[in-house]
Amino acid sequence: MPMDPELKKKVKDYIDKEYHKGFTFTSIEKVLLDRGYNKEDIDEIINELVKEPSIQKLKKGIPFLIISLLLIFGVIAFIFFFRPFGYETCDTKECFINLANECKPSVYTINDAGTVYEFKSFSDCTFTKTITHISDSEPEPIKEMFLKKSFTCNYEKNSFEVKWIDTLLGGLDKCTGPLKEALYELTIAQYKKEKGIL
Repeated sequence: MPMDPELKKKVKDYIDKEYHKGFTFTSIEKVLLDRGYNKEDIDEIINELVKEPSIQKLKKGIPFLIISLLLIFGVIAFIFFFRPFGYETCDTKECFINLANECKPSVYTINDAGTVYEFKSFSDCTFTKTITHISDSEPEPIKEMFLKKSFTCNYEKNSFEVKWIDTLLGGLDKCTGPLKEALYELTIAQYKKEKGIL
């Protein structure tokens, strides 16, 4: 027996509304079948909807929309994960020091026997040093103590301290942060060990 026209209109409106929310016809049909509606009636309504111009336009636009969103997310991911946004990337220590002295945002990374240090300078004449990776040859307690730790230092324009790059402990009196604290802890532990205090 055919579906009542008023009920058919309500079911059609429901299917159209749910489809435009992003649900598939298959999932909508399953909900309606679970509610006791006849499969043939549902299929007929879906076929009518598919032939309507708004559904056709929506179906044609979905692949374009998906591709557009993927491209947008891809560009955003590239900007934020593969290139430090707003920083000039330096390949040499001299490039970084020159930009840091001018208080220009820059980034420089070095790999010292498997331990990776990332240096950043900022426009407010601050500098950060972060240990982003620790050599596999280092013991676990050292990795736990230093991995992903950083310190921040303040300086005046044209007074960048090269020892922040060249040494672990040099110039730390102008710096703050967990890496500074970890370096001091290690230094104290080594001193106590040498003096037999431990």
